[in-house]
Formats: sequence, structure tokens, C-alpha cells
Amino acid sequence: MSTRKIQVWARPRRILLATDLIDLDFTLPVAIQQALEHKAEIKVAHILPNPDISIIDPVLLVYADSDRLNRSVEKQLEQVVSRVKAVNIPCSAHLLAGDTVNELINLAHTWKADRLIAGSHGKEKFHLHILGSVAESLFHRIEIPVLAVGPKSASKKQPANHHRRIVFAASLDHDSRRMAEFALSIAENSGAEIWLMHAIPNVVQAHPTTAPVHEYAIRMLQDLLTVKTMRKSQPVCEVIYGQPAEAILKSAGTHDADMIILGASAHSAFDARFIPGTAYRVLCEAPCPVLVLKQESMWMSVATGVGKDRRSATAG
Repeated sequence: MSTRKIQVWARPRRILLATDLIDLDFTLPVAIQQALEHKAEIKVAHILPNPDISIIDPVLLVYADSDRLNRSVEKQLEQVVSRVKAVNIPCSAHLLAGDTVNELINLAHTWKADRLIAGSHGKEKFHLHILGSVAESLFHRIEIPVLAVGPKSASKKQPANHHRRIVFAASLDHDSRRMAEFALSIAENSGAEIWLMHAIPNVVQAHPTTAPVHEYAIRMLQDLLTVKTMRKSQPVCEVIYGQPAEAILKSAGTHDADMIILGASAHSAFDARFIPGTAYRVLCEAPCPVLVLKQESMWMSVATGVGKDRRSATAG
């Protein structure tokens, strides 16, 4: 079941750090930690908004001169690059202008990035910063994993012998096996403990039909463990009752997780600009970074044959 792409994404060598420059206090330490762990290089990207199509933070309106804005941003990016290089990580910066999502997707593709790291200021800043409505579009459109650092994901200094902990939220749909291989590969590479969890919403635990549903979900989770041989850790399967976002957060809190891994559907019946999905709701409250991979992506469809009929049926 293993694929080269999954292994590359589990051990990224090119990390793209997208920043609005306000979030660097909590995103840069994560990017540096990831780069040191995987011996990766970092490219720091800042996207200047297009005033004709973007909602602009009023703070930026003090810059009447675009050249002045560019010089200010370039200076800040130079300082970031210097901080990263000071710990012997190859680093460069990229300044672009335009639509944030499109520019990041294009840059990630051109530079052949293996992982995108970005930060969120939370729900109260939903429309203003690098991750807000932008987060939803990235989660559903970009073809590489997004490591999102939310407002409650404090950078904790762990002891040298700290045993990392990962919670993988499995949806148990047709993409689950590939998603599980990705999550298990990350856990195996880092020697982390990992919990495979599934949320069952809208059930009454005392109802006689609940026990069979619970047992079925556990069997499905255990079946996912067959996609990869684990030598460094023993995965645990668990089922939690409740809405997906709340259940994922509960599991992460219970296990003091260092990372949450979940998939974001490439298709949605709702406009993500107005109705945030599970991934973003988790991100806003998560006590640790959230690694999101788009489900139903091109490589998954090619590898498994899934999606061909769906695309044919919906074309046009």
C-alpha cells in the first residue's frame, strides 16, 4: 500500500511557511522544529493582498505608497530568513501579490513543496488573516499537507525524552486507508504514539443499536492498521460519541496530543467562506498543530481508481 508520495509527505524536505507576518511568533518555531526534524529547507512566503479583490486589514491602509509597503515587508522577511539560517537551516523568502490561495497553491507547485505551514488568529479574525476563509480554501484545494497552527496551539518546550503523541481522526470512508497510511507513516518516522479515533454523532449510548455500531467502527479502525507495519509504536483505536470537531478535540486533550491529523473533503455542499468545516473548527480550538490533507485528491484518485465515475457523473 505504500507510495513514494506518502513517504515524501511524511518526511518533508521542502517546507513552505505562509505568513501574514503577525503570526510568526507561533508559526516560525513550529517551522524550525519541523525543518530540524526532517532536515528540510524553508521558504517563507508573504502574499500582499490585491486591493481590488481582497478585504484588507485597516492596519495596511497606513501605507499610502506601495513601494514603502514592499520595502517594509522585505525587511521583515530578511529578518526571518536570518533567524532561520542562524540555526543552520537553508532558508529563502518569497514576496508575491494577488489572491492568497491561488498564489500559495502556485508557489507550492512551482517550488515542489512537500508541506505548507500556516497560522490562524482564530474565529474573530476569520476574514482578515492568512488562515481564515483562506484556510478552508487551502484545506480543500491544495494537493500537499497543510500543518495549521491555531491560536491555542502554544509552543511548548518538551523535554529531550518526550514521547510524541498523535491523534488521527479517521472518517472511515473510501479515502481512509490512504489517510491512515499517511498518519501511520508520520507516527512511525517520529516514533510517536498514535491513536486512531472515529466520532459517532447523534447516538444514545444506552440504545441497543449503539453497541453494534461501536463494534463495527472499532473493527474498521483496526482494519486500517493493516496498511502499514508499525515497529516503533503500538497504535490504539478508539470511538468517541459526539460531533466530529468536539470529539477530535476531546481525544486530543485526553491524550495530550502534539499533533492532530485529519482529512478535508475536496467536495462540500456549502460555501466554506460562510460555513467553516470540521478542519477549521478543530484548528480554532486545538491545543496543538493540526495536519490536514485533502481527501479525494488527484493522487488518491489515480492510485485507487476512486473518483473517476463521480467526476464523469458530475462533469458539465
